[in-house]
Amino acid sequence: MELRIIFIGGTLRGYELYNYLLLRGIKPLYSFFLKEDEHEEYKYSLMLSQKASDFNIPFSVKKKLTEEDYKIINGYEEIDFVIVCGWRTIIDISQVKSVKVGFLAAHDSLLPKYRGFAPLNWAIINGETETGVTIFKINEGEVDSGSIAIQKKVSILPQDYAFDVYQKIIQATIEGYAEVITKYKNNDLQFFPQKESDATYTCKRTPNDGKIEWHRSSWEIYNLIRGLAHPYPGAFFYYKNKQYFVRKAQIGGENNKNFVGRIPGRVIRVGNSFIEVLCGKGSLMITEIEDKDSQVILKPSEIVKSITDTLQ
Repeated sequence: MELRIIFIGGTLRGYELYNYLLLRGIKPLYSFFLKEDEHEEYKYSLMLSQKASDFNIPFSVKKKLTEEDYKIINGYEEIDFVIVCGWRTIIDISQVKSVKVGFLAAHDSLLPKYRGFAPLNWAIINGETETGVTIFKINEGEVDSGSIAIQKKVSILPQDYAFDVYQKIIQATIEGYAEVITKYKNNDLQFFPQKESDATYTCKRTPNDGKIEWHRSSWEIYNLIRGLAHPYPGAFFYYKNKQYFVRKAQIGGENNKNFVGRIPGRVIRVGNSFIEVLCGKGSLMITEIEDKDSQVILKPSEIVKSITDTLQ
């Protein structure tokens, strides 16, 4: 059975999925690739475009679909389904005349939990021990509320940073779509509705949301650092009016000491390769920072020298 699909997506996850499809002989009729923002370091749209060119697949690169794009989709007959992975703008499915199964999107959570923006990052920030990938059908209702085809759980270990979890998400996404394809070919693809009473939501994050608030607990700050680590914007602090991003950290060696004289943000230990900082509860050991201006990775002890210093 030769599948007739359209691909809409981008980012590293979209690229890995696209490559998976092509290697297994699943060639989209047409592809729409996400155009990255100028500040984004990696341009996966270029890599996706090259892949499409190599396989003679027509494509376009853009940030959102236009009326002309919907006309392109409507120009194809007997589309089995549309894969949406790594796309950032709303898709108006009402403009598409006929797709057998519908638009199947991948969301980085176990829906209906964590509907909305940056679910992977929020899950780590909130201290969750697992998240996952949901392959669901886009509907005309609330965002991320469509019926579910496949869910794959992903663990979040205490030492996992954002990219560690993202790599697991990529693998779970590929496995999820592979299962969708197999079930569809076997006439066994089923959908079940989301339980609205269990729904939770996330708001959009901005780079400024990464400011460390030292009055919070060491675990809250540690989770913030992990959840915003490279390639995401990063958690940061100010020291002597300069901004530094925390790239690596761990719970401090003095975390369980009962400080009755406590100044959140005060440095309490300086080692060869670390500094330890008091939090609202517990302490945090910072082992790697990045100077925002120079983008140079540093040992924090190269910058902070004294236990009289306070990070802002």
